[in-house]
Amino acid sequence: MKYRMLTADVVNLLLGGGEATPKGIETTALEMVRTGRLQGEQKADGTLTVRTIPSTADSAPLRPVEALVVERIRRRSRSGVDRVPIGALGPGDGDEFWVWWRDFQKRVRDEATALGLIRPARNKYVTLTYRGAALAAWFGALWAGVSWSPVGIRILLQAVLVLSLLGLVRLSDVPLGSEPRLTAEGRQAVREWRRTHDRDGEHRLPKRQVGAAGPESALPVRESRQIWSSYGRTWHVVDAGPLDPPRWGHLWQFVVLAVTVCVGSVAMLVVSLTARPPYGWEWDTAPVLTGVLLWSLWLPARRHVLAVPDESSFRGAVISRWDYDTHHDDPHTDITHYCCSIEDPATRKAWSFEVDRWSRPMFSHEANPQLKDRFRVGDIVDVQCSPRQRKIRRISVVEAASRAD
Repeated sequence: MKYRMLTADVVNLLLGGGEATPKGIETTALEMVRTGRLQGEQKADGTLTVRTIPSTADSAPLRPVEALVVERIRRRSRSGVDRVPIGALGPGDGDEFWVWWRDFQKRVRDEATALGLIRPARNKYVTLTYRGAALAAWFGALWAGVSWSPVGIRILLQAVLVLSLLGLVRLSDVPLGSEPRLTAEGRQAVREWRRTHDRDGEHRLPKRQVGAAGPESALPVRESRQIWSSYGRTWHVVDAGPLDPPRWGHLWQFVVLAVTVCVGSVAMLVVSLTARPPYGWEWDTAPVLTGVLLWSLWLPARRHVLAVPDESSFRGAVISRWDYDTHHDDPHTDITHYCCSIEDPATRKAWSFEVDRWSRPMFSHEANPQLKDRFRVGDIVDVQCSPRQRKIRRISVVEAASRAD
C-alpha cells in the first residue's frame, strides 16, 4: 500500500524498467493540475491545455521535476501564448528539448534512487569487465569441451564455438554502459501499482522513446512527424517533412529505366531469333514485364515527389532545430550539420532544411556557437527555398526569439 503515493514521474520510470519516457512529462503535468500546481483547461476539440499559476506565500515548494515542467511550459509560452497543450510539452523542438530532457531524466532518477526503487547505472569499465569474464568463461568451457570430448560431441561443440565466434560480430552494437535497473523493491512497486490501480494505461510507454542513444527519435530527421507550433499565437499541429531528398521517383530514373528496358528487349529478341533451339516467348517478354513492374513502383513515387512544391517563398517560424555529425576520411574531418524545420503557414506544413554546417578536424571537440545559435525555435524568418530538393535559396531572420533561455 505504500506504493500508492508514488508520483507520476516515478511511476513512469518504473513502468519503463528504469528509463523515464516522454509520457512522464504528460502524466506529471496532469498530476500537477490535479494537485492545483498548474491550471488546466479543456478546449472545444478535446485538447487539454495547461498554464502556470503564480506562487503565493503559502504555496508549497515545487519538487525538482515539477520545477522543470514549469520551466518547460514557460519556454513553450514564449510566442505570445499563455496556455500550452499537454502534447506540446514533449518532443518536438529538437535539441532545445533534448537539453531540457536530460535534466528531467536525471531528476526523476534521483527521486527514484532516493526511494530505493532503482540502482544507479554501472560504470562502463566495470560492465566491460563483467562481460569479458563471462565471455572468457564461455569460450574457455567450449574449448575444454572440444579438447576432451568424444568425436560426436566434439563436432557439436565445434559448431557451437563457431556460431559463438560469429555472434561476437554483433557485440559492436551492444552499449558498454549499463542503464539504471529496478531493485527488488522497484519490481515489487510495479506489481503493486498494476494490481491496485486501473490507471496504468495513462503511464504506458510511447511508441517512440527518447533514450540514451540520442535525440534522433524526437526529431524530424529521417521521417515525417507532427510537431506542435504556436506560430500565429494559436497552438496547432504541423506536418514536418523529412530532411532527406526523395530517393525514388526522379525523371532521370525513368529515362534510365526506359533505355534499359528497350536495350534488354532488343537483346533478348536477337538472342531468341538466333538461338538453336529458339527461346520461348517468356524470354522475349521478360524485359517488358520487368519494366512494367518497375514503372508501377516508380509512378506512385513520382506523384509523391510532384506533390512537394519545387519553389516556395513564405514567412514562417522555426518550430524545430537539431544538428547531427558526419565523418569523412578524405580529408579527415568531422562535419556538424545544423538543421531546422520551418513552418509554412499557408499549407500548415514544415519544411526541413540544413541551414548551416561546421567542419573541423576529426576527433576534435571544436564548436561554433555562432552557427548553432543562428536560428532558434520561435524565430520568424523569410525563406526562399525548394522543398522538393530540400535546398534553401535565401533565408533571413525577421524577428528573433529571446536568447535569454
